Amino acid sequence: MSGTENLPMFVNGKSAQPCCFKNVKSLPTTHKANKKAWMTSEIFTEWVRKLDPDMTRNQRSVVLIVDNCPAHPKINGLKSDKLVFLPPNSTSVTQPMDQGVIRILKVHYRKQVITRKIRALDNGTDMCINVLDALRMLHQAWGCVTQTTIANCYRRAGFKAGEEVGKNESRSPETGSRHIYSFKQTLSN
Repeated sequence: MSGTENLPMFVNGKSAQPCCFKNVKSLPTTHKANKKAWMTSEIFTEWVRKLDPDMTRNQRSVVLIVDNCPAHPKINGLKSDKLVFLPPNSTSVTQPMDQGVIRILKVHYRKQVITRKIRALDNGTDMCINVLDALRMLHQAWGCVTQTTIANCYRRAGFKAGEEVGKNESRSPETGSRHIYSFKQTLSN
């Protein structure tokens, strides 16, 4: 994972069509909804199945590192996407997003919220953030997460970049890409 390409942010909310979405032609993030704002196997499967032809069209092969949550089922028939499931009860250690990417995303998002609050106080107005505002701020915050942060978090989770893989370790037979990561962490029970 080089961090040179981030997939668009996926946001799951409670309302499929909040009032603030009225007359909005496109959203800055992918947005889905259900009553509890939780990921479901249907939403996850739809997202992966939509990603697969995009990757195939661009002649890309990707590995999606997924925790073993019941909302993340195995999906058959994918051409360019491969799902790799993390071992049970290991996500906090082996999931690269949990090694700092999410924290940095939240830092950038909160900075925008505080900036809005200060601006509202300076103008003597109330601060109001609707769902569309939040999606826009998340999109902007996601753009602030650097390639270096992402690569470091993958490394911290136990992945090694192709150029870091030693003589006795192999690269991906499909691509041989130097941006392929191999998982090299041993988990103890």
